[in-house]
Amino acid sequence: MSPADGAFFGLAAEAPAALVPDLAIILPCGRTLLAISGLADALPPQGSCGDAPWEAVCWPVQNGRAGLALVRAPLVGTYWLRAPNGEEREIAAPRALDVAPAPLAEFVRRHGLNSREVFDFLAATLADDAPSGTPSGDGDFAARFLSLAAEAGGFVEILACPGTKGLFAQGWAMSLGAGRHRLMRLDGTLTQCDADVALFARDDIPPPGMGFCLFSLDWETDLRGLDCLFYEQDGTLKRLEVVRGSVLRLSGEAAIDHVRHMLPRLAGDEGGIGIYRRICRPRYQGMDTLSLTALPIAAAFDSVFQAPSGGLLATGWLLDPLRQVERVIVKSTAGLYAPLQDCWTPLPRGDLNQGFGGDPRFARLLDPADTLHGFVAFADGTPRRGDEEFYLELVLADKSCLFHPLQITAVDGREMLPQILSALPLHDPSLDRIVDEMVAPFLAQLPASARKTRGTQRPVPLSGTAGDMTAVVPLDRLDHLQPMMALLSGTPEAERLDLAIVMTRAAAGEAARRLRDLFPFYGIRGRLLVVDHADLCARIESGLALATGERALIWQPSALPMAPGWLDLLEAELDGLGRPGLISPTLVYEDGSVFYGGDGVVGDSAPMLGYPRGWLTGGAPRAMAAGAAQLALIDRQAMAQAGGFAGRLYSDGLVHRDLARRLNEQGFGTWSSRSVDFWMLEDVPRATDAMAALLERIDSALIGKTAGLFSTGRFS
Repeated sequence: MSPADGAFFGLAAEAPAALVPDLAIILPCGRTLLAISGLADALPPQGSCGDAPWEAVCWPVQNGRAGLALVRAPLVGTYWLRAPNGEEREIAAPRALDVAPAPLAEFVRRHGLNSREVFDFLAATLADDAPSGTPSGDGDFAARFLSLAAEAGGFVEILACPGTKGLFAQGWAMSLGAGRHRLMRLDGTLTQCDADVALFARDDIPPPGMGFCLFSLDWETDLRGLDCLFYEQDGTLKRLEVVRGSVLRLSGEAAIDHVRHMLPRLAGDEGGIGIYRRICRPRYQGMDTLSLTALPIAAAFDSVFQAPSGGLLATGWLLDPLRQVERVIVKSTAGLYAPLQDCWTPLPRGDLNQGFGGDPRFARLLDPADTLHGFVAFADGTPRRGDEEFYLELVLADKSCLFHPLQITAVDGREMLPQILSALPLHDPSLDRIVDEMVAPFLAQLPASARKTRGTQRPVPLSGTAGDMTAVVPLDRLDHLQPMMALLSGTPEAERLDLAIVMTRAAAGEAARRLRDLFPFYGIRGRLLVVDHADLCARIESGLALATGERALIWQPSALPMAPGWLDLLEAELDGLGRPGLISPTLVYEDGSVFYGGDGVVGDSAPMLGYPRGWLTGGAPRAMAAGAAQLALIDRQAMAQAGGFAGRLYSDGLVHRDLARRLNEQGFGTWSSRSVDFWMLEDVPRATDAMAALLERIDSALIGKTAGLFSTGRFS
């Protein structure tokens, strides 16, 4: 017996006789395929002949074992085979030498080998071993062997292309069963495809022969290029010949008519027969048959958006009181197939009951209690080609179809977000599901792009000179700034910082005049930037555009320093961390409890929220999941490498979270200082409209929302 690991032969005390191959086939690029019979034990699956790798496979046969080996060297003389365990055996000169696959096919038949397994060995080893630039004859060796080794199994009499994609074949076979098959086809090259087979009785074919029809959707080929089809039956490869000169070839409507004629005769599983029924369904001819139908069915899309990668976000409605519609599919003449019926969320549309109440088609069919006619859906698709037509296909219970042309809006960036969100039900209980399963997956497919803002005016100087570090201060009301200015006055930070006060035009009012008085009074340097955009993130970005140093400070007036000297401490700590990023101070409420800070727990933005400040240990800064939204000292180069401040989010509330994630992806860090404390003032809650809440919900879905994400540290 061979060893348990099958590594090599069982060796007697004296050296075993040399292996004498029945056949050696020399392949291009100096490789050799050996066929060996009369073996007492298995060939080693791996080994070497000199410096050439050896790969082999064996099968039990009537007189022992027979096997094949591929050696990546020309073997025409005597060589030594070395097994992985170091044992060796002589390989003598082969009894026969050839360069064609015919002798190999004869060897397989003579010893009763499993032709499918032989083909799989050839296909795997030749594909893995083929060097670049290998002649095409070597690549065709397995295909030529297949044609010679496969047994005659039947004939193909009709070939048809019944649609824009896929191939139908009809003929007779002696052993081809109904159902899904993995076929190989030879049409110049050898490729594989899945095909669904159905059978029908043939009076002119003796049993067990049967007529067959097969259809392969993943087949796009010239009907005149097909030579053979191959299938497996109980380990044996069978061949379906395409007899040139006598095969009927059909396409278009003629092909569909033929399949429709054959459909009543076909037998097979329901799934396979359903494929042939779908072939016979009406095709879209550019006509709006949905609007012309006398059936009580109506449908329309409010909008259909398509991402560059093909994803579709659709909102619309379907009125079908008799439940005749089985499938709702968005299609295109370029092959787009996006079924919606299994992935949509129903929405109430009571207006349709009223609007169609006077339509004779729906007389006495509309139930006032049933208003779930609307829907929103997301479906994967394919990138648009540019010249295709889009249409809606409704498949009815009787397998008939209704069609309606569609206009699909291509979305290449975030500029169309208002139109995308305008159709969403902001107060519907299913909004969270719609965001998680539809809106967020669609928006995630859009390319990253910076937020586009209108141009800003030149900053208004508020002091005679500028500091060496810019602190961006987004300001809503002037009285929010005065506590910060009072605590800065006379400190080292007042000498270093250049406050970039960013206000909207509506909020600025008389602020410019008052600020020109306040800055000299407190001895603070800075300037005022008036902008038109109101969202906080855009205001911060506008202020960052004024920064010139290696670092910048993002500072909201709700965070106030406890003691002077904090800026030098933060810079020193960031310098000592060994990698740039951002660092925030510990933020403490007026009652001494922690708002932002932790002890090295990176899974939460504020792991010590509400704990007394004294519970925090001192020492070096701690790694955090994100910086504090209210104050962060950040390395500008690190921020630029991470994609800028705003990233790909759509609201302000989670920008600091997303920025931290992107910084960490680029190898930077986010830290909490143990040496610098700031007071955190209680913010007066601001009313959040439904659209702003929706944007925050979308952002939380985009970055993987976890429990308590909104509880602390949000921009506000």
